[in-house]
Amino acid sequence: MAQRVSLTSVDGKGGRATSLYGVWIKARTSLATDKNGKFPTVIAMHGCGGLYSMVRDGKGEFTPRHLAMARVLTDAGYNVLFPDSFTPRGRRSTCQDSLSQREASAQNRRYDVQAALHWVSQQKDVDTTRLALLGWSHGASTILASLNLADTDVAVRKIQPRAAVAFYPDCRPYAKPSEPFKPASPLLILMGENDDWTPPQACEAMQKKMQGADTEIALRLYPDTYHDFDAPGMPVHVRMDIAGVGKPGEGVTSGANPDARALAYRSMLNFLDAKLNY
Repeated sequence: MAQRVSLTSVDGKGGRATSLYGVWIKARTSLATDKNGKFPTVIAMHGCGGLYSMVRDGKGEFTPRHLAMARVLTDAGYNVLFPDSFTPRGRRSTCQDSLSQREASAQNRRYDVQAALHWVSQQKDVDTTRLALLGWSHGASTILASLNLADTDVAVRKIQPRAAVAFYPDCRPYAKPSEPFKPASPLLILMGENDDWTPPQACEAMQKKMQGADTEIALRLYPDTYHDFDAPGMPVHVRMDIAGVGKPGEGVTSGANPDARALAYRSMLNFLDAKLNY
């Protein structure tokens, strides 16, 4: 039931427009519909590895992680939009790029999120008062940037999410005491205690900095768990090809932990239900 749709992302700095693709998948159950037949909706942002495991004949095949998330969310009664930030820009992956090489940075990709929010708001079966953002790694860092009301373009946005879920984001920019961070919605962060790609210590520092703030930030850490822990079937392995992360000469660890994934999915669904299905 997936449908390819078109989005227009406008860079707030230079006003440059980029035509993007998105994959739109409607809810498979009416459990979460409101009295007007409208559904809560999740916008899901892929990580630096992109949205697809392969592209054949111009069509992309979802990675197992994105496919699993699409199924669990639509089964729970959520529409899901997966914006593709990379393919329209001529890239499959940016994991091996240095930060200076990444045109689609987390800060720039927040304009893709704004394009997605605008698109879903035009759909007749979407309840615009029940929108959530979700992302993985680079996409999760994009979610943090997209929530930050300290940025003018975020603060003036007419449509704001009611919840956000971030799988193993890079929290370092917002952990600094001098860096303002005011999230537009409650935020749930899910990550492994052993993550050496996006270390959890920065997210712990960010959460501590935000204690007493008006908006809830919840952090769930899973023991014996690394980056990409929710990727079905991915063996735990060391990557030496990721620029600018990990200890020099040691690389970073990535791989699945099915138990942590099950717990994280449960936390995610409980969180979304509490924030969106009021």
